[in-house]
Amino acid sequence: MASVSLIAIVLFAACSRKEEATVDMSGIDFAEGDLVFRRGLGAKSHAVVAADVGGVYSHSGIVVKSDSGFMIVHISPGEREVGEIEDRIKMETPGLFFAADRAQHGAVYRLQESLNICTAAAQQAVRLHSKGVRFDHDYLLNDSTEMYCTELMWYVYRLAGKDITNGKYDTHIFPSAIYENKELSIIYKF
Repeated sequence: MASVSLIAIVLFAACSRKEEATVDMSGIDFAEGDLVFRRGLGAKSHAVVAADVGGVYSHSGIVVKSDSGFMIVHISPGEREVGEIEDRIKMETPGLFFAADRAQHGAVYRLQESLNICTAAAQQAVRLHSKGVRFDHDYLLNDSTEMYCTELMWYVYRLAGKDITNGKYDTHIFPSAIYENKELSIIYKF
């Protein structure tokens, strides 16, 4: 029984630790509205990449400006803080978003669009963060009370007046529907 308890403690500690990125984030010139993508390490990430034909990334977020600098707003299943009982929208540092225990590689993309649209999308993301939007485990696009990561990005940009998928989706929005947009340029990649 003691060994089962020890294993549970080790697993809990491993799953709840916060590790900063091992890549150097200091040289990245972030801007509000930048779109960030990462390929995760777990089974869920592998499933997303497998379902996204030709996909490279499994998770995404949007860069926003806060009092403490640039942050990333995103929503993901299973990345709860200690004590949280539901998967909710997060606002985290780029170092935490791209942490070595979360990302095997990643990229930052910038939309070649009006700064006003990018800033408006970022502000919408901050607004949704303040509402505490829950993760959409059903992956439905017709309900904005719960969202998944790419739906969040698509939604805030649509509110700002831009479809960042250029209509390239059916019932779900996969990461490639966004990062393959020809209006995006890569700012940083690892």
